[in-house]
Amino acid sequence: MTVRVGIIGTSWWADAMYLPALADHPDGAITAVCGRDPGRTIAFGARWGIEEVHTDWEAMFDGGTVDAVIIASPNDTHHAMVLAAAERGIHLLCEKPVALDAEQAREMVDATNAADLTTMVPFTYRWMPTNQWIKSLIDDGYVGRPYHVNLRYFTGYARSDNYSWRFDAERSGGGLLGDLGSHWLHVARWWLGEITELGAVTATFFERGPRPDGGAYPQGEDSALVTARFASGAIGSLQVSAVCWEGTPFGQTHHAEIHGSDGTLYAINDWESVQEVRGVRSDEQGSPRLLPVPEELWQGARRSPVHDTYRDVFRQGDTMARAWVSAVAAGRPCQPDLPEGARVQQLLDAAARSAAQGGGLVDVSP
Repeated sequence: MTVRVGIIGTSWWADAMYLPALADHPDGAITAVCGRDPGRTIAFGARWGIEEVHTDWEAMFDGGTVDAVIIASPNDTHHAMVLAAAERGIHLLCEKPVALDAEQAREMVDATNAADLTTMVPFTYRWMPTNQWIKSLIDDGYVGRPYHVNLRYFTGYARSDNYSWRFDAERSGGGLLGDLGSHWLHVARWWLGEITELGAVTATFFERGPRPDGGAYPQGEDSALVTARFASGAIGSLQVSAVCWEGTPFGQTHHAEIHGSDGTLYAINDWESVQEVRGVRSDEQGSPRLLPVPEELWQGARRSPVHDTYRDVFRQGDTMARAWVSAVAAGRPCQPDLPEGARVQQLLDAAARSAAQGGGLVDVSP
């Protein structure tokens, strides 16, 4: 079976990550593209040899020429598109955050479950080799009973007063919590299990300009700190900021620290040349030692600069869009799926409520 895939969105992300990933997939191919700007969409289709070009996504759905769709459009469009795809039995990959709120996300899950669709939400950092290695080490008992996790995602793309839909709360559903916080909420739960209590404080350091049409809008945060309690009893802090000056060519860094009864793990990714995991067991003395990432987790990806690792993991490895198309072709589920995206959306809603109320913990038990 060849899976015929349509894509909604013609951004740099679609161009850099989805089209290269599916260009040589043995079980699927992009056969249609939809975008708001006719000229840009036609050029996008021509660049990738896609003959079917649309500016109306419903027309693409109704044409009978796609079995699956990648929804890579702004957050405020996801709900209607997912419901429409489910109604037509079209499998889907939906960008995160999946919706504007948890109620929308729940409706999306109900619809796709009823249609028995294979879904995916691309929390990209799940597949980075260092994060895969940490998951394996935790599962194998390296840290024993986890006590706490600290995750930090620092970048500087919001150091501007220019308008961006990502900080337009009516279009994005919020600000940085959804854009970057959703990644860490997913990774933290993947590593340590379910979160039962959550709190957040947020800040907006840059006042952004009006919409292109001159209109005003509620501005989302550009920095946030989330505190969490896990069902295991572990606690965590998850910090995201888009106003940090990191000084590196790619302008961002990731840091992770996990402590437990039997050991400690540290990881750093500077998005230039360093992506490593270090650890020390409770029966050892001295500084944490390098724990080399197993060769199979690299999947043949380049090691430096780290951005090339990121590209290769998603363009060549059995991950994200490639893994989803393989699952659609085989008629099986894949992870992370839409229910996972909806659970993260619930946590995002709770974080926003906590921030509005001063940052206290709120119950988020499933």
